[in-house]
Amino acid sequence: MTTPAPTQDAPAVDERKSADEAANAAAPTSGTRDVAVAPSSAPATPKRINVAVNPETITALQLVIEREGVTLTEAVRRLIGYGEVLYRATKVEQAELQIKTATETKQVIIL
Repeated sequence: MTTPAPTQDAPAVDERKSADEAANAAAPTSGTRDVAVAPSSAPATPKRINVAVNPETITALQLVIEREGVTLTEAVRRLIGYGEVLYRATKVEQAELQIKTATETKQVIIL
C-alpha cells in the first residue's frame, strides 16, 4: 500500500503562531529592555532541511518539548532562535554574556 505524495498546495511547515508568540505580541513592553535583532534575510516561505544532530542536541530538544509542551519543529525553532540571540550578542556586538540567578552571577564564554 502506498501513501499519497503531498501536494504542492500544502504548506511545508505549520505557519500558525505559537501561543508564546501571540502572548508576546500582546504583552506590554514598558520597563523592559529589548535585545536588538536585525531584520531577517531569510526567505519568506518556509524551507525544509534535513540535519544530523548529536545526542546532546536530542536531549536539549526533548527538554524543550517536555517543559514547553511544543512539537519537535517548534522546539528546533526556539533553540535556533535562542542561539541566534546569543550569537549576535557575543560575536556580532562583542557583548559580555552573564547568567544571573537569585544567588549567583556566572559569566558565559562562547567560543
